[in-house]
Amino acid sequence: MAKISKQSPKLALTLSGGGARGAYEAGVMHYIRTQLPKEARERGFNIHTGASIGAINACFLASTAHDLACQGNAMIQLWKSVNQNTVYQRNLPAFLSLLGYSLRGILANFVLGVKHNSAHFKGLLNTSPLPNYLQANIDFKAIAHNVAQGIVDAIALVGTNVVSGRTELFVHKSPSIQYSGSYQLREGPIRCEQVMASSAIPLIFPPVLVDGIPYIDGGLRLNTPLSPAIQLGADKILVLSLHHQWMEPVLQPLPTVMPTMGQILGRVMNTIFLDRTEWDVEQLTRINRIIEWSEQHYGADFLSVINETIQASGARGDIADRGLKKLQLLKIEPSYDIGQLYQEHFEQNIRQSHFTMMERFLIRLLDIDPESGFDLLSYITFMPGYIKLLLELGYEDGRRHHDALVSFMLE
Repeated sequence: MAKISKQSPKLALTLSGGGARGAYEAGVMHYIRTQLPKEARERGFNIHTGASIGAINACFLASTAHDLACQGNAMIQLWKSVNQNTVYQRNLPAFLSLLGYSLRGILANFVLGVKHNSAHFKGLLNTSPLPNYLQANIDFKAIAHNVAQGIVDAIALVGTNVVSGRTELFVHKSPSIQYSGSYQLREGPIRCEQVMASSAIPLIFPPVLVDGIPYIDGGLRLNTPLSPAIQLGADKILVLSLHHQWMEPVLQPLPTVMPTMGQILGRVMNTIFLDRTEWDVEQLTRINRIIEWSEQHYGADFLSVINETIQASGARGDIADRGLKKLQLLKIEPSYDIGQLYQEHFEQNIRQSHFTMMERFLIRLLDIDPESGFDLLSYITFMPGYIKLLLELGYEDGRRHHDALVSFMLE
């Protein structure tokens, strides 16, 4: 693949977090790389940003950015090869281990009063199989090579520093790319443990140490990393969201029954992975309108004049560093609620026999039932039939946005 012209608008791809729901993003990318006109489907993204499962998808796309003709089908194969066993341990030893360290912790902390030097509870699921899967399917050296060759300008993954509670970015970028934002940067080649850290769903998956610092899911505070894409110099941003926009239903009287733990965790997961881009989009739209009004009043050279004035003033930070400009954004989101999609698939195709003893234990422990727990399961179930539905939904939503995608990639 040839390097993207420096005069071309810088295209950014921003990928949201959402566990297994990330297969939807792969479906959209499959459509882009296989069904758009040749010139459009061969246009690469300069900047990739992602949080949680979006970080995994962003890394795969950045690692294959030199071969766009094969990228879409390769991403489908990535998701078709995933299953529960590639993400977390679910066998009898894992079940016994969960019981063992939980009971040891309870005994030590509550009965004997012994203080442990390390936490006995790190997460409900042991994700030790996931690094092997990531290493086998994502060529991290290819990411560094594509950045060095100018095929990719920058890739940024979002993590949450457990010690400080702050959002941080793991960034590998070309020396010519300036970052004008306020998030703490951890610069250097992207590594597997950084992807694991960005994907570590709190309570469900254990925290991950990166250079001795514990991190958890980047989606806690920045699930759709639109801001980093802007601060890395994007001119046009394609956002793939995993949040279905739905009309608020009319409130009905609810039975006075306490919610189950599964229902609570499902709502917590929805809150963690809730799409918070609305404010950023409003700000972006507002700035674009101000620029357009100013150009109408002061002339077409308004932007160049104001940027020269800002530079001459010596102002620093944010807009002053990157320059004032209009930004174009295209957002694609599920046309059908993914939680509902999972529930329908579960009721028709999934039986208790599909789950191991450990999974059945957790389902009973968290009171997950057909009335309350499908939101939670839709994030952590990597079963082939469900993944296939998500890939198909993403592909069809790409088709629905065909004309907008062609315009975005080419104009």
